[in-house]
Amino acid sequence: MQLNIFAKAAPLLREQKFNIDIDTFISFMGHYHHKDWIYPSAIHRSLKIDIKVIYSILELLVRDKYVESYLQIICPNCRRYTGCTYKNIGDVPETLSCMNCDFELEQPLDHAVIVYKVL
Repeated sequence: MQLNIFAKAAPLLREQKFNIDIDTFISFMGHYHHKDWIYPSAIHRSLKIDIKVIYSILELLVRDKYVESYLQIICPNCRRYTGCTYKNIGDVPETLSCMNCDFELEQPLDHAVIVYKVL
């Protein structure tokens, strides 16, 4: 059984007084391990926490170096991940093709979502 690295963040999260059950959140986050991708929408679906609160929590975890943020591009044609992930907004090209349906996205940044990677 792997250690839940997010358990160390519990005091920090309690300090911020988020209106959530911190123990439930930390327990859920225990499913994520080094180099795993965290999708805020998955947390929202599972725990029914407001998506804005989830992003606020994850950005706090970025600041304290538990996770780092990335941009993933979602294809507006097939609604799947295009296969393109970027660390910085400036790295996103002006056009790209979806690896699933070959649709060419003219402005991929318009279809970007923020995801997080466990450090």
